[in-house]
Amino acid sequence: MPTKKIVLSNDSFLLTILRNSFFQREGFGMVLVQDGQTGFQAIEAEEPTLALFDLLHLGEQALECCRAVKRDPLLAVTPVLLLLPEDAEEDLADDCWAAGCDAVIHRPLAPERFLDAACGLLGISRRLARRFPVSFPLSFLDSKQKKHLGSCVNLNLGGMFLETEALFPVGTELAVEFVLPGFQAALHISVRVAWVNHPEWRKKNSMPCGVGLEFVSVSPTFVAALQEFLESVKIDG
Repeated sequence: MPTKKIVLSNDSFLLTILRNSFFQREGFGMVLVQDGQTGFQAIEAEEPTLALFDLLHLGEQALECCRAVKRDPLLAVTPVLLLLPEDAEEDLADDCWAAGCDAVIHRPLAPERFLDAACGLLGISRRLARRFPVSFPLSFLDSKQKKHLGSCVNLNLGGMFLETEALFPVGTELAVEFVLPGFQAALHISVRVAWVNHPEWRKKNSMPCGVGLEFVSVSPTFVAALQEFLESVKIDG
């Protein structure tokens, strides 16, 4: 039996995307639910790695299920991703965040965008998500509040690779600040060093000296800005 499970509303398109992705290859089991009540019961019984609910099919029940999950101290750690109908008002997205969800995606649903968002919620799978090549400068603070400079060379919803001469051990937490190309407002995010490309022992020869970073403590504002930027990168590419 699969030990890693995803609870999702009974949607053939979502199921096809997941079954044609690394989620299937990595042995994730899919638990389909018909409504909010069976969704909550499945999360309670299966202890899934992720829950995906489509408001196009479940409507208000998806929000009610999300609220119930996030109110439960044992279930609240379950990442919940909510999908909005194509013609959804912005107020509905606000309702999703207010319900406690961890990510929101609007239809029409592109498979890569959906998988990127799902990976962004799963630390064990972030490294498997497609990373987009980018190039922009940034600054970051270490635990002693010392400022360092670097350059982001690839990016997705789960993290980035930072080219820098200031290297830190795996697990080190840093505070990063950057402005996405084409945006005006600076974004701030806490990150954790996931791996190191040291000049004397390169883990990946194709990458420069630097560190692979995982995003932690992401905010809805950060996720929304990053999603918008990555969409523009995909279109341009």
